[in-house]
Amino acid sequence: MDEPLGAMVNQVPQFGPVTGTPPVLKSGKVIEVGASRAQRLWSAVNRSPGQALAALIVFYIAIVFAQAATKLLWCDELITLAIARQGSLAAIWRALAAGADPNPPLSHWLTLESTRAFGQSALAVRLPAIVCVLLAVVCLWAILRRWVCPGYAAVGVLAFMATRGFDYAYEARSYAPLMGFAMASLALWLVSTEQRGTIRFVALAGMAATLALGVCSNYYGVLAFFPIAVAEAVRLFSSGRGARRMQSGAWVAMALAAAPLLAFLPLIRHNLTEFAPHAWNRPSAGMIVDSYLVLVEGVFWPVLGLAMVVVWKRRESGHPTKSQSSGSALKPYEATALGVLLLYPILGFAVALSGGGMISARCVVPVCCGFGIAAALLGRRVFGDNARVGLILLSGALFWVVARESVCAIVLAQQRNAFCEFRNRIASQPGNRPIVVGDSLFVLPLAHYSSEDVRERIVFPIDFDAIHRFEPDDSLEQNLWAGRGNVFRVRIIPYSCLPLEGKEFTVIARPGGWLARSLSGDSMLLNDSTPDPAWQELGGVFTPMAHDGTSLLLARNPR
Repeated sequence: MDEPLGAMVNQVPQFGPVTGTPPVLKSGKVIEVGASRAQRLWSAVNRSPGQALAALIVFYIAIVFAQAATKLLWCDELITLAIARQGSLAAIWRALAAGADPNPPLSHWLTLESTRAFGQSALAVRLPAIVCVLLAVVCLWAILRRWVCPGYAAVGVLAFMATRGFDYAYEARSYAPLMGFAMASLALWLVSTEQRGTIRFVALAGMAATLALGVCSNYYGVLAFFPIAVAEAVRLFSSGRGARRMQSGAWVAMALAAAPLLAFLPLIRHNLTEFAPHAWNRPSAGMIVDSYLVLVEGVFWPVLGLAMVVVWKRRESGHPTKSQSSGSALKPYEATALGVLLLYPILGFAVALSGGGMISARCVVPVCCGFGIAAALLGRRVFGDNARVGLILLSGALFWVVARESVCAIVLAQQRNAFCEFRNRIASQPGNRPIVVGDSLFVLPLAHYSSEDVRERIVFPIDFDAIHRFEPDDSLEQNLWAGRGNVFRVRIIPYSCLPLEGKEFTVIARPGGWLARSLSGDSMLLNDSTPDPAWQELGGVFTPMAHDGTSLLLARNPR
């Protein structure tokens, strides 16, 4: 290590006799018994880092368990569950090779093991995601403790929890492992830069393993290589010849971690062939904007403001020396790694363009962790050791998370109530009437949460020619078609096999969508039986239960 641990976490308070008021440190000087209440509270947070981390973990678990129990499993999660139910890693691989989901197998296998151990509840299905984001939280804390006191480390963790990326902590998809393994690999790499011998070897081995696990969860796990690789390049060109020889281990570890991509090449090629021509998430510059403004959400603006203050101060006073800076200064390679982490959306967009692939904001979700780190470091740089401001920042971040998650809980409860209402309305239709679903988002949740007799009446027809004429994408239809028969527990048939003669159908579709147009073209009369705007409560930004405009219709053959 270049500096002793005490220097890296300077500003951690020291304490006197038990009978006196604990002094705190301010600008490197001990404040004695006359400390203000704010200073004492800030000191209490900083003198017990273990308790502070434990409190954050309890707070995290309380939120995600409550939200996971409230939120309905939506279509993407039910795809994960359906593939996990194949029962083995080999069967999961076959389903993915057929195109039932354009993701690597790790998240499905984790869901399989979780449901085997804990049952089929929504909480059990989401347990791997909960554990992976908990790993991200702990690693985020460990990374921040290199440079700031526990109070500011807590601010950084809470800033991450205030982003939309935190919502993936209770979603059974690959984005939670993407965050957990990316943060773990970064934390282990930072350890390896300071250690020698056995500790360095173990850290690099752990880094290789977590990088590989990230790639096995989501193909955009490759982005976790970029902060480490670019920062290692900075170290390489700023080190002496002897030190350069010591750095070869990191490059070897990254090369080994990339090995799973060779096994996934057939899956990647199949996904590009099947999904790319009509994908909903084709690369666009708007993805970069969504990543910062929608995914990072409101945390983006205060971090941007703090960054502007730091730049202004540097221009006013010149480059500060280490003694003038607040806290432990980041080494150039550390600052490089953090900077590249903040550029995740741009890097992801470049990777998608170069490979002809698909990408959405959620594929770069580790950027939310980067903004958590930036919030803590910039806050520390701007406000220094001011105990009152530190306490305000910590309290404000805590309030922000509580307020945001409370609103999320209300929205999720409303969505759940609306879905149950419409499910019951659909179930009350005459028992001999088929339920023809044209909404690819709605069909799996309806089948999953309905009784067996209702499930047997559900039919999901597919006509790719019509879909390509009238719809913006066919991604979910491709998933469902690839998994028909043995993966998804719903009847999926070609539209041409839908019996129309002498039939009345309950139809769930958009009046202007491909299914309604096709039925009308086949002389079926469509009547909107429930023009209910409450369908909109089934929507959402990233986890909608139905497409906008979906309605409950009655179709009948006038002949």
